[in-house]
Amino acid sequence: MPPSPQQTSVQNEFIRWYNSMPTVTKAIMTASTLLTVSSTLRLIKMDRLALIWPLVLKKYEFWRLLSTFYTSHLNLSFIFNLYFMYMYSTRLETEVFQGQTADYVYFLLLTNGTQLVLDKVFENVFFLSGALVPSLMYLWSRHFPNQIVSFMFGLRFKAIFLPWVVAGYEYVANNGRVPYSTLYGIGSAHLYYYFKSIYPTRGGRRYLDTPRFFQRLFRSSTGPRRSPGAGQVWPNQQQQRQQENQERTNFMGGHSWGRGHRLT
Repeated sequence: MPPSPQQTSVQNEFIRWYNSMPTVTKAIMTASTLLTVSSTLRLIKMDRLALIWPLVLKKYEFWRLLSTFYTSHLNLSFIFNLYFMYMYSTRLETEVFQGQTADYVYFLLLTNGTQLVLDKVFENVFFLSGALVPSLMYLWSRHFPNQIVSFMFGLRFKAIFLPWVVAGYEYVANNGRVPYSTLYGIGSAHLYYYFKSIYPTRGGRRYLDTPRFFQRLFRSSTGPRRSPGAGQVWPNQQQQRQQENQERTNFMGGHSWGRGHRLT
């Protein structure tokens, strides 16, 4: 039986939406969906994707260093996480990193690497999918700090406070359990932002300029947005005001923001 016109319309709309996503956002969302669904359907055992350090260091199962960021349990928390991944990744890729795909990929690589180090040093949470969104959220909040956002129960505040409100909510919602993944995400993005945007303005070296081979590998079709010798051009004040005047973001509660997952 052929699909109804309504089904065809929905399918076409989804395809158009998927194809309209920025390149990097599409890649990380696709990876998250495929790995999570595959592990839920037991096409891949979940413990084969978890970040288990002895297996990485002694058995050389290096794929775990990547799969840990894109594997989760298929539940309501995952749906919320995927939504916010789409929202913040799209905003970063089309605003902060507009026309600079290589810079955005380099940001993800550096923050993911930092999160792995934090996980090894402090607390192994096995799945760092809960660290990815907070890192995106934190960097976005630093570039649009004055945008008003809404949280649970109509609580409104400036975006600069959002990552910390989320971390506090996670702590309370989980009966005082430290939200390691969320903190790893915030910490890694803060280090990136500091050494990328603050430290150089105080006379420090530019340690985080994207390597040339990365720029060649991820050439953007939209053209560069660089000033000579200055590195990445961040949004100016007028662009920030325009962003802040857009529709306020509503952050729904009742979901897990990134406490990580322990194997059962």
